[in-house]
Amino acid sequence: MRGEKSCPNCKRWNNAEEVHCIYCGAELFEKERQVKENLEANPDPFKIPLVKIDSKDGYLLIFGKRMIQLVQIVFFGILSLLLWIASILPG
Repeated sequence: MRGEKSCPNCKRWNNAEEVHCIYCGAELFEKERQVKENLEANPDPFKIPLVKIDSKDGYLLIFGKRMIQLVQIVFFGILSLLLWIASILPG
């Protein structure tokens, strides 16, 4: 069974794999694209900025980046602990 999407402009059914309506040419997934762009424009402020691993990286490079990520996570953990202790001391 294939997926279908109703065109927001002409209301005709199209194959869900199409980007534009085959009848009127309107964009089928405009709302979904706008929501995705808005989410990507506002990054999560609580996400830890780790070293990015690319799909084209070799095994040795991936291993090295994983070690760097481990060091980053430990660093942020220690920093969080120190901030927590500093916030407890005045009270």
